Parts: sequence; C-alpha cells; structure tokens
Amino acid sequence: MDKPELSIIIVDYKSQKYSLPLVFDLEKRLEHLKFEIILVDNDPGNNNALVFQKEFERFKNVKVIKAKENKGYGAGNNLGAKEAKGEYLLLLNPDIEVCDDAIEKMLDFLAKHSEVGAVTSLLYHPDKKLQRNFFGNFQHLAGITIKRWWNLPVDLSKDFFYVDMVSGAAMMLKRELFEKISGFDENFFMYIEDDDLCRRITKLGYKNAVLTTAKIIHFEGQSSTSFEKKKFYYKSQDYYWQKHYSSFQTALMKIIRAPYILLQKNK
Repeated sequence: MDKPELSIIIVDYKSQKYSLPLVFDLEKRLEHLKFEIILVDNDPGNNNALVFQKEFERFKNVKVIKAKENKGYGAGNNLGAKEAKGEYLLLLNPDIEVCDDAIEKMLDFLAKHSEVGAVTSLLYHPDKKLQRNFFGNFQHLAGITIKRWWNLPVDLSKDFFYVDMVSGAAMMLKRELFEKISGFDENFFMYIEDDDLCRRITKLGYKNAVLTTAKIIHFEGQSSTSFEKKKFYYKSQDYYWQKHYSSFQTALMKIIRAPYILLQKNK
C-alpha cells in the first residue's frame, strides 16, 4: 500500500458492536483517499483481536493491535500512533457514525489552516440533536461545577470557530504535532486527557477549532454517567490541576468541588 495521507486510530474496549460497522463504513466512504485504519484492542482479557483480524483480513490498510494491558484511552491512542504512517491522525471513538464527507472536510481544513493544531467536527446525538460537551474552555476555578462549554456560542453561520479544547472522540491533527507533544499523557486513565492534550498544543502557539461544516454522530455510552465512572473523572481532574495549576488552586478546586461530589453520591 502507498504511504497513507491519513491514519485513523480507533481504540476499542468491549465496543465491537460499534467498531466493526465503523471500519466497514470507513472502507466504503473513504475509498478515494490514501488512508489506513489502526484498531487498538484495549481489552487484554479476551480474544477480540483475533475476531477483528478475521473480519478485516480482506482490507490491506487495516491493522489490529492488541494492547498487553489496558492503560486507558490515551495510552491506547499512543499505541496506535506509534504504528501510524499518515501525515494526519484522526482519533475516533468506536461509537461514531461519520456523516457525508466530514473526514475529507477536516483534512482540507487542516491543510489550509496552519494556525490550527487540533480540529473536531460538530457532534450530534443519534436523535440529531447537537451535543454540547465535545468542546469547551480549559478547566478553571469558576467553572468547576458547570459544563466546560457553558456560555460558549455555537455559531453555525460560520464555517468554524476557535475553542480552548476539542474532544478526543473525533479529533484530527498532524502526526508531527502529536509526536512533538509526546501524545497523550498516560497518567490520565480516562477523562480530561483531551483537555490536557489541547492545552499543550496551545502552549506551542496553535489554536484548536470546531469545523461546523463537518458532522459526526456520537452514540455516547450511558454508563459513563455512573458514579463509578465519575471516580475516574475526579482522579483525572486531581492530576490535571496538580499538573497545570498551583497547590493552592488545586486545594481550592477540591473545596469547591466537594459539595458537587457529595450530591452525586447521594443520587
């Protein structure tokens, strides 16, 4: 296969019902592009990688990687990126459905906007309602207990708009940039790793953007709202603040956050 322009990385953890049809759809949808798909099986406790390899054996541009241990979403993407050969990386959650030529639009956008580090499309729920949690401001004290997208306008009359951070559910960036910032920080097992990645991108002088002409459906797992999952979030949040803010600010964040955690526990 010729050197691909685009490397699509999909990290799968018990999501075969989504990742299998996604790969088949991408193969049809992108047949005019030079691309590769790297699927990382992030569940070392089963034989899913063998199932994937059998399903995709007719595709020469699909590579299946078996993680030796599940070190989290960011680590899974790092593992896939090490095998990537494309100029651009597209990080996709498995529970994604691409609409129209969204991927081509993202590629074209990055090629024309050298000021942009990472870009995402508009993300929609399956009922076609716009999601509002796929972009936002970097975390700060005033916004600990509210959504990170609070008061951020979504101007659909513009082709794109700049934001602090974009979600790793559907993020495209140059492989060279991903390597320059050493990929995801693997101290984040789950949640906020995309916020941290985008923050390090902006420290290099780049902007991050949402491309409104590109549309993707995201079948977000409902289980992510359970308090057990929230524990991962709070652990990641503690690390994020220790990494990017002072000890005083981190302590103050925990004080502000405490009533919210108590409320979540009692739900």
